[in-house]
Amino acid sequence: MTGPSGDFLSLMRRRYACKEYDRSRAVSGDDLSFLAECARLSPSSFGLEHWHLFLCDSAGILASLASACFDQPAVATAPLVAVLACRKDPAYDPDGTFVAERGSRFPGGLSVFVDDYRGYYEYLRGEGIVNQWARAQCYIACANMMTGAASRDLDSCAIEGFSDEKVLAALSLDPQSWQTGILASFGYASPNGASRTRIRLDPSEAHTRV
Repeated sequence: MTGPSGDFLSLMRRRYACKEYDRSRAVSGDDLSFLAECARLSPSSFGLEHWHLFLCDSAGILASLASACFDQPAVATAPLVAVLACRKDPAYDPDGTFVAERGSRFPGGLSVFVDDYRGYYEYLRGEGIVNQWARAQCYIACANMMTGAASRDLDSCAIEGFSDEKVLAALSLDPQSWQTGILASFGYASPNGASRTRIRLDPSEAHTRV
């Protein structure tokens, strides 16, 4: 397959879960800015952009995050770790300041936005899943960052094994207001421990057209 869709699939096929990085190779400032833009342009439910992106490349923060992630090599050897943290339930109150800030950007103004949003928020609140909904938005941005990284020949790994308490402490975030969505590490695979294994279902098993 050639053309734009084929180019995109080539990036998807290039990406894999890198488990160990080359410590001597840093992620450039230009690549760091590119990854941040991949996250910024990602979609989110109601366009609220629930997350805040932390791009961590200082030694002290990286060491703290490695500890928070149980010393997984995919974090402990990475020159860059992205943390997507998201606000907790109180922030999404239709009459609160966060929603006022984000919702007022949309056509029609804040009142139109809130009229559309309120019913969905009340459904989420009634089901007790506001925090799960907010956290799920982080995965969208993370996936776009990892695919974007592949276009820059950067390796990556999504990290779900972490202590929420320790990640928030490393970033000086209040656990009453914030939760960790997901982390992702970025860099260049270690030549000694690189494994580009990618296991996927056969296309005939992966989807059903109904």
